Amino acid sequence: MMEFDFTTIVLAIIVFSLMLMVIGLRFEVRSLREDLNRLAESPRGYRPLSSATHQGGETSPSFSQNGEGDEMLRSLVAKGRKIEAIKEARILYNFSLKEAKDYVESL
Repeated sequence: MMEFDFTTIVLAIIVFSLMLMVIGLRFEVRSLREDLNRLAESPRGYRPLSSATHQGGETSPSFSQNGEGDEMLRSLVAKGRKIEAIKEARILYNFSLKEAKDYVESL
């Protein structure tokens, strides 16, 4: 009969645990990739900054967003809460600060 010493058993348990962690991380990475792809396809979701923005260039937001969000933004502006409207536009449409300000001012 084969005998195992204590260190061999502990080492085997550690290796097995690490393998389980790697498998779990692979599933997590796959899930995050799927989420990123889903957000990239969403009209309000993630959109990477354009190269013009990285180089200090100007980008203009698309001023054709959803009507429900626009009504809420108009309501905030009408109540004198322009800064809050800009914050909401950033969240709703994933705008930069300048894009959100320009968008709210165009409403």
